[in-house]
Amino acid sequence: MTILDNAPLDPHESPFALRRTAAIPHEAARFASPITRMLLRSDGLTTTLLESCTGAGAHVHHAEHSRVPASAAPAGAADLLEVPPCGDILLRTSTLATSDGRLLSRNDIAARTDIPGADRCLSDPTAPIGFALHAAGTGFRRTVLEIGLREWPWPPGGPAAFKTYLLWHGDLPAVLISELFNPEVISPAPEAGR
Repeated sequence: MTILDNAPLDPHESPFALRRTAAIPHEAARFASPITRMLLRSDGLTTTLLESCTGAGAHVHHAEHSRVPASAAPAGAADLLEVPPCGDILLRTSTLATSDGRLLSRNDIAARTDIPGADRCLSDPTAPIGFALHAAGTGFRRTVLEIGLREWPWPPGGPAAFKTYLLWHGDLPAVLISELFNPEVISPAPEAGR
């Protein structure tokens, strides 16, 4: 039995350096859990789905943000967001957790600086990004770019399901989000025989 045939798991890789364009339905079908498949294929608010899956509310457990030159952004971010090398990118790293402190996900976010409200939404350490953007009145559509497995950075470690997607502001790529799901909550197990 193999896990997904993505590149080897590397906890230091950029979450925005896509290894390939995903065939999302085909890739998602490789996971045994219907909850994992639903979460990875969905182009809706992930926080709402995590709350539904766990039966618990989710809140931002930890968040930090910065503004960096595009040339210093994680690999792949500037290209996917179409930000020139002389431009800036907003970065945010956060974790979502239940009220009892159980981690649900790690979220790496990169955004253009010229999107109305993006700076305010990314710098709010209390609000999940999807909720913050929705509350700001944005009407972003989402495109799932890649799903698969990456290394979970906290004990017990091991492979964890992830998805990377792009939020659009009209025809402009606005926000990149890569969500890595706690394997003790969202099963990364492959379908039997895969």
